[in-house]
Amino acid sequence: MALPTLNYNERKSAEEWLSQNTVTHYRNIPSNIRHAVTRLIEDAHRTQQRLYDELYINATTIRKITTIGRTKLYELIKKDEFPAAININSGSTRKIWTASAVKNWMQQKADERGKK
Repeated sequence: MALPTLNYNERKSAEEWLSQNTVTHYRNIPSNIRHAVTRLIEDAHRTQQRLYDELYINATTIRKITTIGRTKLYELIKKDEFPAAININSGSTRKIWTASAVKNWMQQKADERGKK
């Protein structure tokens, strides 16, 4: 069952918190913000075109969800610590990721944090 759409205040609160905080582990995100991020992903599922039952997201969306900066994101990719991107077009620099790969990575980070 899909979560209800975020209202304006919830979205503003989540975006404001995410813009002011750097999060290296998913569990460091307060539960209400984590819930809002989950709802933002659900909103994306409803509004973006799906191919082969998979949702594809770009680096901007990943940075909003994870609060990882652009440089750090590409450093993690280069070190094979983040899922590899899919090139949309061989001549293009635009890249996309599957939402499930990003979600699995976030869950892995949360699990690692829990083991410490």
